[in-house]
Amino acid sequence: MIVGTCLIDIRLNGTRSLKDKRRVIQSLLTRLNREFGLACAEVGDNDIWGRALLGLAYVSNEGRHAEEVLRRAVLWLEGNIDGEVLSSEIEVRA
Repeated sequence: MIVGTCLIDIRLNGTRSLKDKRRVIQSLLTRLNREFGLACAEVGDNDIWGRALLGLAYVSNEGRHAEEVLRRAVLWLEGNIDGEVLSSEIEVRA
C-alpha cells in the first residue's frame, strides 16, 4: 500500500469572517474529494480568515500514480480558488 500526502498553504481573498472561510473551504474539500477521490481536511490556520492549511491524502498501489493525482489536485486548486496557493508539499510513502 502506498500513501501519498499533500500539505497545501492557501491565501484566500474575499473572506470577511470565519463563517465565510469555512463555507469556501468546505466547498473546496468536497470538490477535491469528488474530483480526485482524496481524503481532505483543514489541518491548520483554522482561526485566520484569509489563510488555510489543507491536508490531502490518497491511497494507491503505485507511488507514481499517487503523486500524479496529488499534483493534479494542486493544479486544479490553483485554478479554482479566489486566492493563491502559497506552497504545497507532496510526500509518497510505502
